[in-house]
Amino acid sequence: MYIPEEKVSEILNTSDIVDVISESVILKKSGRNFFGLCPFHSEKTPSFSVNANKQIFHCFGCSAGGNVFSYVMKYHAITFPEAAKMLARKYNITIETKQINPAKRKQLHLKESLFRLNKTVMAVYFDGLKNSKMGETARIYLERRGISNEVIELFKLGFSPDKWETIVQVLKEQKISKSVCEQSGLILEKKQKNGYYDRFRNRIMFPIFDINMQVAGFGGRVMDDAMPKYMNSPETPVYNKSRILYGLHAAKQFCRQEGFVYIVEGYFDFLSLYQHDIKNTVASLGTALTSDHVRILKGYAARMILVFDSDAAGISAAKRSIKIFMNEGVDTRILVLPQGHDPDSYVVKHGQKAFNELALKAKTIMQFLLQVAIDTHGLSVEGRIRILEDMKQHLILIQDSALRSLYVKELAETLNIDEKAVLEKVRELYLSHPEKKFILMDGKKQDDILESDRREEQIISLMLNYPEIIDEMKNKDVLTYFYSEKLKNLAQKILSVDPDKGAFITNVMAGMENTEDQELIASYAMDDFISEQDIRKTALSIIHRIIRVRKKRENTLTTKIISAEKGCDSDLMDLLKKKQAEIQQLHDQL
Repeated sequence: MYIPEEKVSEILNTSDIVDVISESVILKKSGRNFFGLCPFHSEKTPSFSVNANKQIFHCFGCSAGGNVFSYVMKYHAITFPEAAKMLARKYNITIETKQINPAKRKQLHLKESLFRLNKTVMAVYFDGLKNSKMGETARIYLERRGISNEVIELFKLGFSPDKWETIVQVLKEQKISKSVCEQSGLILEKKQKNGYYDRFRNRIMFPIFDINMQVAGFGGRVMDDAMPKYMNSPETPVYNKSRILYGLHAAKQFCRQEGFVYIVEGYFDFLSLYQHDIKNTVASLGTALTSDHVRILKGYAARMILVFDSDAAGISAAKRSIKIFMNEGVDTRILVLPQGHDPDSYVVKHGQKAFNELALKAKTIMQFLLQVAIDTHGLSVEGRIRILEDMKQHLILIQDSALRSLYVKELAETLNIDEKAVLEKVRELYLSHPEKKFILMDGKKQDDILESDRREEQIISLMLNYPEIIDEMKNKDVLTYFYSEKLKNLAQKILSVDPDKGAFITNVMAGMENTEDQELIASYAMDDFISEQDIRKTALSIIHRIIRVRKKRENTLTTKIISAEKGCDSDLMDLLKKKQAEIQQLHDQL
């Protein structure tokens, strides 16, 4: 989809990046910027910065950065046209689209068609529950489970009748194309290849909303002992299991209010808690939690409480999830309910107050793992050795050395083992598994990271933040003295943008050809290093320094090469020329 340039400008001028990012990241004002936990990588200390005046964001941890379009595209994993449409809807801007690439048109049309279809099917299921005679069994079932009419209405629960072609017929009536039907996940092709049948039959239906309140998929539960008990939509162009959590669209504001979120496994667990006024809750749809799930939740809550049954399956599910939360550096607690209870049954029997009081006793990850190990091995001499073997596997994954030290001390006291002996065991495992040692973000090693001349970066920062000094840079022709070809190219692109047009940084960013360059621009724009009043004086000082250093370095090398030539020292001459080439090559790579 081609978005007219004037509409792109209108969206940029109307939208507020702080407002947009605040929907998915908890931001706190600090100085001129807002800071929060980056949604794109694991971190405990906020390094994600948003500048309201410049309308840009930048993460000092993973280098993600850009304008409001960049954020929406990266966070929602969508294209530029989709991001533009999303922002236009938010700010009530009408977009009249122009010519579109056929492949992109097809992709966008498919997504829009699927969302419309899902909304239609949701209404069919909802009506089947509320008004059809066949839906009476489902109504009785939900009443017996204690689900109120208000919750049924709010989450649009429904019923899929025990028929093979209810939705197939709906698709025919709606004249939905074969391609959309097949990709919706709502129907399946018959083995004989002579038609289709409904995926969901004789089930309570749960529409699955994405964060934008659109129906992305469905879940269905039987009302008897038939298997499978639960069935969810397959992956589709609009339903991504690794990024959608059931109920988040309704719970997000309550998660922010409370500062933490309960994570349960099933639909009824979520609905029961929500109905009992525990609304800071989401459900994992019975699938394994992913890093994406956790990073999305980090935008709404600083603490996460995993709620599991006390049976073997519940304990196993908790253990499977723990590593993800540890890797993401989230304050995580584990709440294991009393024997024989799941969240639904516990809150129905004991109520909201008892559940919240129980949650106050939720264990930290290490406390939970230690208790599981004790329950498994006992506290005999042999049992304590096995517990230590189990626990050291988890301790080496803790990046915070102070936190690791506290857990080592707690483990030593619990097992009545000398703390030094515990530390030695952890250290042995740590050293014997180099792949577990934490390295820099994105797997980069320190030796692989090259830095350009800091002054060249400062020049770009000055150009972005103080475009009034750009003419001075042109007059001095400072770019010809840059060593870094990459920075020189960026600077030339900055020079091509009219500094008098307004929203200078945003316009510069719009002219970048790739995400990497946009992130660099965001980084340099955030780096407003000048504290002096005389900006021109500072700029001239840096310009002169760049020119002087470049000339001196080149003159020194040239002089040495000439001397080597006069002295007929071919080895030294070759060495100097090689060094000169290496310097240039080094900067060309930056």
